[in-house]
Amino acid sequence: MGEKSIKISAVSSSLIFLILCICYFSPIDIQHKTALPVGALAIASLILCPWQITLALIFSAAGDFFGSAGQLLPQMGCFAVSHIWFIVYFALRYHRKVEHDRKLTDRAKGYVAMVLFCSAAILTAALTLIVPKAPAGVLRIGVLLYACLICTMLVLALLQRSSLFALGAVLFVFSDFILAWALFVGEVPNCTLMVMIPYYAAQWLLFIRSSSFKLKHPIRLMRF
Repeated sequence: MGEKSIKISAVSSSLIFLILCICYFSPIDIQHKTALPVGALAIASLILCPWQITLALIFSAAGDFFGSAGQLLPQMGCFAVSHIWFIVYFALRYHRKVEHDRKLTDRAKGYVAMVLFCSAAILTAALTLIVPKAPAGVLRIGVLLYACLICTMLVLALLQRSSLFALGAVLFVFSDFILAWALFVGEVPNCTLMVMIPYYAAQWLLFIRSSSFKLKHPIRLMRF
């Protein structure tokens, strides 16, 4: 696929995604409309993204489908698999593109230490504030495993030397933390907006950064 075709595909799929997001937040009655935006990204990723990202988006869309049907365990299971594929992609990309290019300067070591500390803090908060509030049994175990998976994804995303990957992962964690809090701990004001806006933004950022479409002047804030 030529550069022009890649650009057209990336822009058109992003516009479709935006329209479907607007449909989700509108009063239009469409069955399982929660899954449509990420489903559109999954279809576009077939020609634009590595296969790991395609699988991650497919399972995310499936999780959205089950979530819209009120089936929490299948929803969480699909998103857990989605995060596994994100982890695989980030681990392979780190080994292929980042590890050999990264110099272990004091600044680099400090950044890695900060990433590990922040991720450990988020995981600790989840394990102490949310997991104990989940119903005992399979669901609580699922929440525990999911928290570990999403924090692993966060660590690997933050080590990619990519501002878009980092922002996407942070927004994903924020969205899921708010959702889990609302489900198991207590009411969250404007919960739908607090969950879905960061979630959709996260999926688009992960999609567009991993796609074949590259910005002429990429945002470079991650320096380590």
